[in-house]
Amino acid sequence: MASGEVRIVDTRNEPLKGAMMIVGFPTHGLVGSVAASYLVHSLDMSLVAYMVSEEFPPTVIMEEGVVNAPVRFYASKLVCGVDRSCDQLLVVISDIQPPVPMLNSLGRTLLDWAEGKGIQLVVAVEGQPMESDTWGDARVVAMANRAAAPLLEKYRFDAANGVVTGLAGGLLLSAIGRTTPVLCLVAQAHKDYPDARAAAKVIETINPLVPLMLLDTKPLREKAREIETEVRKTLQQTRESMTTVRPAETEGPGEMYR
Repeated sequence: MASGEVRIVDTRNEPLKGAMMIVGFPTHGLVGSVAASYLVHSLDMSLVAYMVSEEFPPTVIMEEGVVNAPVRFYASKLVCGVDRSCDQLLVVISDIQPPVPMLNSLGRTLLDWAEGKGIQLVVAVEGQPMESDTWGDARVVAMANRAAAPLLEKYRFDAANGVVTGLAGGLLLSAIGRTTPVLCLVAQAHKDYPDARAAAKVIETINPLVPLMLLDTKPLREKAREIETEVRKTLQQTRESMTTVRPAETEGPGEMYR
C-alpha cells in the first residue's frame, strides 16, 4: 500500500443498497464515537468491512482477545415493512483520530465506497464544545450537500451556519457535486468527557430517517444521567479542593477566554 493511501477491505459481501451510513469518529464529547458504539451494540450489528492506511497511528483494538482494525464498518439486519419499504443502518466507527492531512482523502474514500455499495444517505456526526457547567439536552444542527438539502426542510432539521472541520468537513468537501446525499449533524457536547446525552440526542434526530428501526435511547440517557452526576460531583470536589489550596485572588478582570 502506498504512503497516504486509504483502503477499505470488505470482510463480508453484505448487500447494502439503500442503506444509511452513519460515520462516528472521535470529536468533542466523543459524540460520534458514543453514538456509533451504542448503535452497533444495541442493534447487534455485524462487522462487514474495515479501513487501513499506512498513515494511521500504530493502534489496534482488542475484542475478547481478537485484534480488530481501529476503523470498522458494521451493518444492521434489514428491517422491512408491510409496504415492502426497508431500512438498514451501516455504522462506521473509529477508535483513532486520523492525522489532519489525510482527512480529505479519507472522506473521498468513504464516499467512493458508499456510492459503490449503493448507500442512499451518509450522515456524519460531530460534536461542538460547550461550557462544561452547562447542563441539559443538547442542541443539534444540520448541514448538507445540495443532494441532501431537501432533507433539511422535510425533517425540520435546525439548519446550521458557520464552518465545520475535521472528518465531517472532509466528507462534506468531498460531497460537493456528488449525487449521494450527505448530512452532518453537529451536537453541543461537553468538551472534557464523553457526552452520552448529546449522543442520545443525535440518535433521536437520526431516527425519523429510518422509521422502521427502533433506536431506543433510554438506556443511553440513563447512563448520561449517571455520567452527569459523577461529573458534577467531581467538579464540585475539584472546586472545593482548589479553594482550599489556592490563595485568595485579588478582584479584577476575569479571564477573557474560558
